Amino acid sequence: MKNYWKLKSNRVNIFTVVFLVACFGRLSAQENPYHFPVRPGQQNYLSGTMGELRGAHFHGGMDIKTGGATGLKIYAAADGFVSRVKVDGYGYGNALYLEHPQLGTTTVYGHLKKFDKEIADYVLKEQYRLKRFSVNLFPDREMFKVKKGDVVAFSGNSGSSGGPHLHFEIRDGQQRPMNPLDFGFAEVKDNIAPTVQKIGLKSMDKNARIDGQFGFFQFTPIKRGKEYSLDRIVSVHGNIGISIMGYDRLNDASNKNGIQHLRTELDGKKVMEININKIPFSKNRNILCYRDYQVLAKERRSFQKLYIDDGNELDIYKTDDKKGIIYINDTLVHDLKITLKDAYGNTSVVNMKIRGKNPTPHAISSPNKFKPFRHHVEGNTLVFMAKNAENNGYFAHVYANRMEYELSSAYYVNDYSVYLWDLRTGIPDSIDLCGEQIFPNLEMVVPSESEFKYYTPEMDLQFYTKTLFDTLYLKTDYIDELSADKEYFEISEDIYPLRKNLKITMKPKLDYANKDKVSAYYTTDLKNFSFQGGAWKNDAFELMTNTLGKYTLLADTIPPNIRVSQQNRDNFSCYITDDMSGIKDYELMVNGKWVMMNYDPKRNHIWSKKLDVSEPFEGELVLKVRDEVGNENVYSTTLK
Repeated sequence: MKNYWKLKSNRVNIFTVVFLVACFGRLSAQENPYHFPVRPGQQNYLSGTMGELRGAHFHGGMDIKTGGATGLKIYAAADGFVSRVKVDGYGYGNALYLEHPQLGTTTVYGHLKKFDKEIADYVLKEQYRLKRFSVNLFPDREMFKVKKGDVVAFSGNSGSSGGPHLHFEIRDGQQRPMNPLDFGFAEVKDNIAPTVQKIGLKSMDKNARIDGQFGFFQFTPIKRGKEYSLDRIVSVHGNIGISIMGYDRLNDASNKNGIQHLRTELDGKKVMEININKIPFSKNRNILCYRDYQVLAKERRSFQKLYIDDGNELDIYKTDDKKGIIYINDTLVHDLKITLKDAYGNTSVVNMKIRGKNPTPHAISSPNKFKPFRHHVEGNTLVFMAKNAENNGYFAHVYANRMEYELSSAYYVNDYSVYLWDLRTGIPDSIDLCGEQIFPNLEMVVPSESEFKYYTPEMDLQFYTKTLFDTLYLKTDYIDELSADKEYFEISEDIYPLRKNLKITMKPKLDYANKDKVSAYYTTDLKNFSFQGGAWKNDAFELMTNTLGKYTLLADTIPPNIRVSQQNRDNFSCYITDDMSGIKDYELMVNGKWVMMNYDPKRNHIWSKKLDVSEPFEGELVLKVRDEVGNENVYSTTLK
């Protein structure tokens, strides 16, 4: 392999690289065509790796620590040219993109403090030409040619960065991020296998059971060396989904990183193989159904599903038509194996045994973990419970489709009967449990992959073709009795992820004196509010959103706050804040001329950057700052 690489080193392209990685795994340092971008030749440490689960996206590269410092030299990873320069207060902040025609790839350098002088001068001129701080520039390929190892920028903490570091990506010809660690950088050491925290088993339909029950159940494995196991056999029946909670660490760093390679086997046969690599940015939001969104929302625990759930369009799987879901319909003991591997080949294995057990209505004693509930929806199943009542034979009477159905208990937990209703049969209007009434308040089945409109007296909803990942059993509510000056519009709850936007048309009942200052805000606790935007359309208020839950309308009439920290002939800087809608834009004029102001939203800080440093600030200085609804604050002074 090494000899092959030497023969082809002068004409290698990305297809060769990908072929070698696919066939032989991670390349060695001698075979790596890329130069490490910061402190090359020294051991470096990572705070993030490819494929980590980050909010609504997979992390697309690796985050290289800079020891809490900024200003470290950043080197071009290979020969090429600057294809893009982006400056923004959010995202990657100051970001540089280098295209490498010989390799067929692009490398990305994010959260930079500043660019190399020649590039920085070009960016500043464009900012002044366009009269804005945030720019997205695509210079001609002949403008900034670079050689492997050239200094192209300096590390920083710009954009949505949690601390000083370099975000580094290697993208293929389709701009899909690849795992940089697959290319064999000697600067990063790792001989630590992934850590397994929890195993999750989920019943995928109303006929499935885990230890005799329906739902999602977590198990804590015991570690012996690099192998994990459970201290007992878990009984299962029917279609079962497997998930895992864990992380990976690298040498001499405490950060919990992502796991790129996962595999499940049942009785020695592969069920599912996952390789988190080359995920198109257009598919990134599929992370919301790659991990268990409902468990994350309720428990703040992040489980990676080892099966393909409905609506998931990611192309990171190798599996059969069961899509990773295992089916057990016997009474035998089966071996379940889960393998986790990082880019360096460090491997951890979970070996556990599951036993098939046919479901019967039986009593389960659960003194510690069981918490009674009224009802909730899991997948296509409505789960509800009530105190045992022998006089009705443990039957529930379900009223749906203008008919009455008699439903027997699925099982019993302590002194409660648990019932399972398949919502695909119909949405219940009510349920009678020996005189006790349950009203699920589910109003409508909203199908995925099709446009759907729903109207109520308080709001109208429009679901688009790609709004939903999966079928939604819709529940809405309007609340106005909690506060005299607020009304709340609730659309189900934020335990169901949305792929694309939903349009909410709210029909307010309250009067709003300052309608031009009114916006929609999201809330989870009716105390804290997050600006969402939207606009009036006649007497209704329209909002596009990709999150279910509670919304309200609030007026923001208070202008932003300006606190000047420095002003003289050379520099002007200040802190700008807004308590409600947030900062929309700002503008500094000195003696009638526009001045570029850098912006760091993390610190609410803006500061001047002159185009001509020899020209002093003289005359009238005027700073205007506006929030998202148009409230404006003006600071003015005279500089001499």
